[in-house]
Amino acid sequence: MSERSGSPFAVNSMQHRAFGKLVKLQFADDFTLRLTQAEASSLSFALVAVRDGISPEREIYMSPIASDAAFVGSVCDSGMSIAVPAGALELDWFNVGRLAELLAAAID
Repeated sequence: MSERSGSPFAVNSMQHRAFGKLVKLQFADDFTLRLTQAEASSLSFALVAVRDGISPEREIYMSPIASDAAFVGSVCDSGMSIAVPAGALELDWFNVGRLAELLAAAID
């Protein structure tokens, strides 16, 4: 379910004492989001929708309830630009799809 070495992100499950099972999305050592299963599902669907051209949205924004940071992804011709503390992480469409798959796989 993970993926990191060589990949620009990692997705893992974790347990939270109040929220139960969360999906941990890590883009960099200093940028981790903790998503509820519903948030992970919504983000996965949104990523697929923009990748496949189903959605005309040019930005995906999510402020996960169990995180101090937000997911901000801007759609561009070649993929998505994800805002991280050090600037932006550029994902091509293959990696956008891979992220969506890993988020979906992390959900019970």
